[in-house]
Formats: sequence, structure tokens, C-alpha cells
Amino acid sequence: DILVSRLLAHYYVSTVGAVILGRDVDALRGVALLAGRHHSHWDNLRELVTLYMTPPDALKAMLVGRDGDINSGKGLFAAMGREQCIVFMSRRVDYRYKTTQGFKKSGWVMELLNDLGVNDPTDGNVNIAKFSAENQKST
Repeated sequence: DILVSRLLAHYYVSTVGAVILGRDVDALRGVALLAGRHHSHWDNLRELVTLYMTPPDALKAMLVGRDGDINSGKGLFAAMGREQCIVFMSRRVDYRYKTTQGFKKSGWVMELLNDLGVNDPTDGNVNIAKFSAENQKST
């Protein structure tokens, strides 16, 4: 999955691209299973890819659960971690838009982050490779 992390370091993902990426992750997961090497990081990566397919108005429920409580222990924040989810979500094509002053976050991003009460780790430099399976705790 280091390949996916490296791709995400340089590219942004559209909804159509997310479908293709999801199929590729499923294929790589299948190859790993056939080789007798099941690692939960493939399942985690499949879940994170859904961040690119989900409409902005449905992301909050996906991240923290339907009740909208960030402390509920539900959703992708609980399963994958806040920072990892936000970093992966930041690679969406619609996360930022270009202005004459540079890139700015989309309105839905600002609203979502404020509503959740979380900071955006991508405001600074982010090493996306740190989220690869080899840099995660073993499962």
C-alpha cells in the first residue's frame, strides 16, 4: 500500500478516480489473500477510499457515526484515526480550489471541520507515507 500513499502524495482523487482506485485496492487485497497474507490494512484502505466517493453532506456521518457525536467511538475516526481520515480526505479533488491568492479550502470542508471541532493536519506539511501499512502498528 506504499504505492497508494505515494500516489496520494502527488495526485488528487475524483469520484470516478475513487471507483477505479477502489477496484485496484480490491484486486491487490485479493492477490494478498491468495498469497496467504491477509493484512487488515487492505480493509482499512478500502474504507478510506470511500471518503472519495461520499458526497460532502454525508461525510460527517461517515466519519463519526449517524448520531454526529465525535466522541461516540463510531465511524472512520474511531476505526482509522482522525488525522489519517482527514489527510486522506484532503486528497479529494473538491477539498480545495484555486484562487488568485493560491489554494483555499472549499466551504463544505471548513463547515465540516468546524462542526466536528477538529483541526486540519494538512494546514502544515504532511508526510502521507507515514500512513502506509509499514508505518502503522502491526495487525
